[in-house]
Amino acid sequence: MKRAAPAPPSLGARGLALLVDALLLATFLLMGEFLGRALVFPVQEGTLRTAQEILERLHYAVLSATGLALAVAWHAAGRLLGGTPGLSFAGALPPEEAEVSWNLTLRGWFTLLFVELTFFTGWLVTEVDLGTFFTNFDKAAGVIRGLMHPSGTVLFEGLILLIQTLFLAFMATAFAIPPAFLLAFAAARNLTRESPAAKFVYTGLRTAMNLTRAVEPLVWALVFISWVGIGPFAGVLALWVHSVASLVKLYSEQIESIDRGPMDAIKATGAGTLQVLRYGVVPQVIPPFLSFTIYRWDINVRMSTIIGFVGGGGIGYILKPRVDLGEWGEVGTLVLLIAVAVWVMDLVSARIRERIV
Repeated sequence: MKRAAPAPPSLGARGLALLVDALLLATFLLMGEFLGRALVFPVQEGTLRTAQEILERLHYAVLSATGLALAVAWHAAGRLLGGTPGLSFAGALPPEEAEVSWNLTLRGWFTLLFVELTFFTGWLVTEVDLGTFFTNFDKAAGVIRGLMHPSGTVLFEGLILLIQTLFLAFMATAFAIPPAFLLAFAAARNLTRESPAAKFVYTGLRTAMNLTRAVEPLVWALVFISWVGIGPFAGVLALWVHSVASLVKLYSEQIESIDRGPMDAIKATGAGTLQVLRYGVVPQVIPPFLSFTIYRWDINVRMSTIIGFVGGGGIGYILKPRVDLGEWGEVGTLVLLIAVAVWVMDLVSARIRERIV
C-alpha cells in the first residue's frame, strides 16, 4: 500500500521558519563582521579598540536585510539545499529529511559553524582574559583572607537584618500567591482556546508576565524605592512583582498538563465553568502549586539578600557599604550568615516538597 504524501507545512509554520532563519543568518553575518574587525583590524588610530567600540560600528541594518534575503533564497532553493534550521525549529521538515544525519545536511553544518562562531564571538565580546585571571591572584588574596576570618563586630546587626531578609522574602511570596493563582487560569492555553476573547486575554497576559519576569528584581526595587522610599517595603514590592510573573508561568504550565478526563466528566453533568475549575482542575494542581510556591520562597530568600544593595532593605543594605570600604572581615561574617540561612532554607523547603509531592 502506497504511503500518503505528508501534508505541506502550514503558512504559520513556514513564516516562523523564515523568521528564525533570517535571525540566524543575520546574526551569523554580524558575528563574522565582528570577528573580522576584532582580529583583522583590531587597531584604529593607534589604539586597540574595545569590544563595545566594535559592536557600535557593525552594519546592523545592511546585514539584517542580507540575512533575510539569504533566508528567502534558501527557502526557495530548498529542494537543492535541503531544509533550513528554521524549518527544523518549527517542526516543518519533511519526515525523510528529519531522519537524515546532521553531518549530511547543509543546515547541520551551518548549525555547527554557528555554535562555534558564537563561542569565539562571545569570548571576544566579554573580553575573557585567562592570563590575568591566573597571574593576578595575589590581588584577591586579601579579600579571601578577610572572608576566611570573619569579624564579630557586625554579627548582632547582621542577625537582625537576616531576620528582616527572611520575612521580606516570605511577605513577597505570600502577597504573590492570590493574584498568581487567579491569573494562572487565564494564562493556561488549554482553558482559553474555546473563544477568541479568551485567546486574546491569554496572549496579552502571557506577554505581560514575560515582560515583567524579564526585568530583574533589582530594577523593580529601584522603581519602588522612588515610589515608596528606601526600606524593606520597596524590597517586598520588587520581589512581589517578579514572583507573581514567575508563579503565573509555573502555575499555568501545570494547568496545561492536567488530565482533561475529570473536566469533561464534570462538564457532561451540566456544571458551569467555575464548577468545572473547582472540581475538575483545582484538585489536580494544588500539590504542585504548593511545591512551586515553596520553591519560589526559596528563590526569594536568595534574591532578598542582595535586594538591599539598592536600598531594598535586608542584610544586603549593610553588606554593600562594607564591600565598598573593603572591610572583608565583616563581609565574611555577613556572607556566612547568608550562606547558613540559604542552606537551612534548602533543607526545609526540600523536606516540605518531598512531603507534598
